[in-house]
Amino acid sequence: MNLCKSKILFLHGLDSSKESTKYHAIEAVKKYCIDIDYRNLNYKTVESFYHDIIEKFKPDLLIGHSLGGYWALKMSQLHRIPAIIANPSLNPDFRNDYQPINEHDLEHDVPQIAYIELGDEVLDMYATVAQLESYMQVETMQGGHHRLEHPQNLNRLIEYMEHTFLS
Repeated sequence: MNLCKSKILFLHGLDSSKESTKYHAIEAVKKYCIDIDYRNLNYKTVESFYHDIIEKFKPDLLIGHSLGGYWALKMSQLHRIPAIIANPSLNPDFRNDYQPINEHDLEHDVPQIAYIELGDEVLDMYATVAQLESYMQVETMQGGHHRLEHPQNLNRLIEYMEHTFLS
């Protein structure tokens, strides 16, 4: 597999960081992940943080896992940047200022792909697939788990996204 040449911004999940296996599995020349403490920052602060980071880094592609998938969906639409989400949290419930992902967040023409490992023990990925499949390409894998058993599978989707939408 060739190294991705697009600039990638990876949005990590709740209680995660740039040390995650998902970030390290991404085979890209220019990849970035800025750690953020979601638990202690309100929605508006995180939203502003990601707006600023996107303006500064100007990524070609967003990749998000879990709560990072939630933010990748939000930022993808707002900044018109293609996104790949992996086992996204569509209805974060760790704070009361997060609204669930809804039709308004998904109904647009920005390319997005969801990678889903159905064996997720934390979130109901069958419900996630049902919510997303009308709006984007959804690739599912039997088994797996929330932290992703096969994060290297993201590289194939990155390559597809790069050749189809970013070239």
